[in-house]
Amino acid sequence: MSFARTIFGDVDPKTLGVVNSHDHLIRVGAGEVYLDKDHQLDSVDKAKEEAGYFTKASLRWSQDGGTVVDMCPINCGRDPYKLAEVGKGVDNLKIIAATGFHREHVYLETQSHWINRYSSDTIAELVTADIEEGIDKNDYSGPIVERSPYKAGIIKIGTAYGSITPFEHKCMEAAAKASLQTGCPINTHTTFGTCGLEQAKTLISMGVPADRIAIGHIQRNADIYYLERILDLGVYLEIDGTNRIKYQPDSNRILELAAFKKDGFEDRILLGTDSGKRSYQKAYGSVSGVDYNPAVDGPRMIDEGFDPDYVDKLLMKNAQTFFAFRKER
Repeated sequence: MSFARTIFGDVDPKTLGVVNSHDHLIRVGAGEVYLDKDHQLDSVDKAKEEAGYFTKASLRWSQDGGTVVDMCPINCGRDPYKLAEVGKGVDNLKIIAATGFHREHVYLETQSHWINRYSSDTIAELVTADIEEGIDKNDYSGPIVERSPYKAGIIKIGTAYGSITPFEHKCMEAAAKASLQTGCPINTHTTFGTCGLEQAKTLISMGVPADRIAIGHIQRNADIYYLERILDLGVYLEIDGTNRIKYQPDSNRILELAAFKKDGFEDRILLGTDSGKRSYQKAYGSVSGVDYNPAVDGPRMIDEGFDPDYVDKLLMKNAQTFFAFRKER
């Protein structure tokens, strides 16, 4: 039977409800926080409050509530026990946790990082263990590994602005091997919407089925022709970055979503918010947060005349398909 892997166990993907395909509830430190303290999300109580807004908005669309895919990967401040506290403290909430890697930039002293000392096969074994055995309670900050009971259900990879560094390519190799071993899907980070096409082609060349890949943050490159070239490869696009007026208006995302429907790509579009900073979350005082897709985007699309079935696909059904584990026979 098809399943999605949440931190509390495997579930029928149809029970995920509304899916926020890329967000952040807990981040307790590491490189991104060092670079910008706004990334520190270490309060369980605040995370519960934020997730509560999301589930409340999600219940408008699904009696199953909602699922937050927490995209904090290896060595980036994961704390599976705090994440589990959030999951236990919010009704109608499921959480999918990440393994895999971010872009090289956030690892600071990458020359001495163990990624550069281990083979891609060994790194893939660590990613696979996060998925099949449990996320390391020390976030592979080592040297001792202690498995938590909370397993990862998505693999992340990230690339730099306008390039894929050797460090990042090695991480992609490991992610591809772990995905093929486990059936776990891969959701990516693009920097300012660059390298999405290259990410998709590279992962496919490594043997990952196209429909096991979602290219993330890609709405930052609001070029529909380019975005549909990526979709032509058979991958998913993950559209997030809600209410980021400093980058572009929300209307750009709405126009992209309308174009994807018109051009026949309606089944391979995911939504997220990537509200991974305190200044992006309601619990810390922002006017928008993790609930943006069901609270704002969904009603707006209905108001603008979107097909309700398409809105359901964007909020729920496409992600319920994508986050299901599947091994190639």
